[in-house]
Amino acid sequence: MSFQKHSCYPQSNSQKRRDAPERGAVPRTRVTANSASGPLPFFQFRPRLENIDWRRLGAIDVDKVVGTMDVLTLQENIMNITFCKLENEKCPYCQSKVDPLLLKLIRLTQLTIEYLVHCQEFLTSQLSVVKERLRLSMSGCEQNKQLLTKQAEDIRLLKQECRRRKKMVSAQQLMMGQAQASHYQCRFCDKAFKNQAFLQSHLHRRHAADSCLARNAKAQHTHQVRFSKDYEMQKINEEDFQKLVVSWEEEEKQKLVDEMEKVKEMFLKEFKDLTSKNSALEYQLLEIQKSNMQGELNMGTQRDSPRFKNYHIPSVSKICCASLSASKPVARWISNSQGRRQQGAESVLSQATTDTLMS
Repeated sequence: MSFQKHSCYPQSNSQKRRDAPERGAVPRTRVTANSASGPLPFFQFRPRLENIDWRRLGAIDVDKVVGTMDVLTLQENIMNITFCKLENEKCPYCQSKVDPLLLKLIRLTQLTIEYLVHCQEFLTSQLSVVKERLRLSMSGCEQNKQLLTKQAEDIRLLKQECRRRKKMVSAQQLMMGQAQASHYQCRFCDKAFKNQAFLQSHLHRRHAADSCLARNAKAQHTHQVRFSKDYEMQKINEEDFQKLVVSWEEEEKQKLVDEMEKVKEMFLKEFKDLTSKNSALEYQLLEIQKSNMQGELNMGTQRDSPRFKNYHIPSVSKICCASLSASKPVARWISNSQGRRQQGAESVLSQATTDTLMS
């Protein structure tokens, strides 16, 4: 068995076999590193030199001890049983020695009892130390309770004093407020008057110039405040006008871009139509020329006739002129859109100017 943290724990069988002393050696306890704080008492088995008191042992009734839980009898005979020597004892009837196995069992029992006695003594000493610590802790707890009670009483008294001081301060403030309300102080000198009439007469007599200056300063301040407000309003209106102009310019730019895209698409469409018409006319011209060449080959004698002299083939330039004359409505639409945009800009500017003047 081993002591760990002032407690006795049984070891495993393998540990007991490793710690078993050799024959003839003196067994000792194993002190581990996990022992309780503080020095552990040194333990060593004592030699068995005393003779057993058979008469005293025979007087003990074991059944009675078990039935009545007579621990006192066990405590009185524990030393006699633990430290007696049985190697030389013989049977009074046959004079034979004690059986070796029984002797080994008794010796192991004696060693176990001795170790348990040592454990009991050690635990008793530790219990006394713990009791002393507990007593000191209880005394400290009582002192802390007394200190806490005293501090609570001090806090209660301080709260009462604080409430009394607050009432005193509020009463003084009330008295001071009544004293201030009972007179009228001149703002230009240190004099005080009982009512407003006396104060006004004093101001007319002594501080007429100061009163005029104060009124003038007040009027000037009012004028400055009004002027600053008007300036702020004008500035806000100008900013709104600038924002309106910028938004109108953006809208007009977007409209112009859209119109340009439409005109571009229309021009592309007309160009494609003209190209297709031109290619068709060129094809027709080639067909006519081929037919004329064939006719000239077949009827060479008829080339000088008046009918062939008066026949003229339309040229490509005439066809292009015809196509350009067809695109005149597009130019008129562009000029009309520009006129409408200019009129819209003039109307927006006139409306913004009118709003600014009205504000």
